[in-house]
This record gives sequence, C-alpha cells and structure tokens, in this order.
Amino acid sequence: MSAEPVAERRTLPRNRTFWKGTILFPGGLRSSECTVRNFTAKGARLDCGGVIDIPDHFDLKIPQKGETFACRVIWRRAPEIGVSFAAAEAQSEDALTRQVRELADQNRRLMRRIHERES
Repeated sequence: MSAEPVAERRTLPRNRTFWKGTILFPGGLRSSECTVRNFTAKGARLDCGGVIDIPDHFDLKIPQKGETFACRVIWRRAPEIGVSFAAAEAQSEDALTRQVRELADQNRRLMRRIHERES
C-alpha cells in the first residue's frame, strides 16, 4: 500500500541551501545556531539540531545573505522547523486587504446599477 503524495502548498518553490543561520531569541539574551536547508522570499526550512525550545517568533540572521529576517514558526518536526518571514506575511495581508477593498467597491457599483434600473 503506497502513501498518497502530499499536495504542495507553497506558492514559491524553495531553493535548496546549506547556509549557516543564527536564531536570535526575543530580548537578545540568547541565540542558537542552525542550518538553513531551503529558502524563498516568504520563508525557510531550518535544521535546529537538538534544540527544542525555539520560540514561536524570532529573528533569523543569515550571513550569506547579509540580512536578518523576522520569523514566525509555521511547523515543527524535530530537528527541523518551517518559518515564514514577517515581511512576506505583511505583504500578503496588504494584498488581501487591497483585494477585499476592490471587491467591496465593485459590489457598491453593482448595487448602485441595480437601484438605478429599479427606479
């Protein structure tokens, strides 16, 4: 009996990487090394080794990219975690807010046309 293939839910394919990363805990009092296994503009998969106390929100410093990313943990399967980047989430929310506003405007125009025809 073979298992069904898991449906791909990512909007962007992740690029395989083998980068060093540093998880910076909130408050700056602690950090932990990790390996960035794959990466996109929206998130990454991190190998955290035996570390099990990674917080739900943290900053990830990736020296090879020269950047630090605000992260939110999406899934955990020891020794790895999947994270999304806060900037990517904010952009997605902005796009969703814009789409809702456009649909509301379209709905108002349609309602106006209906009322005009009924008059």
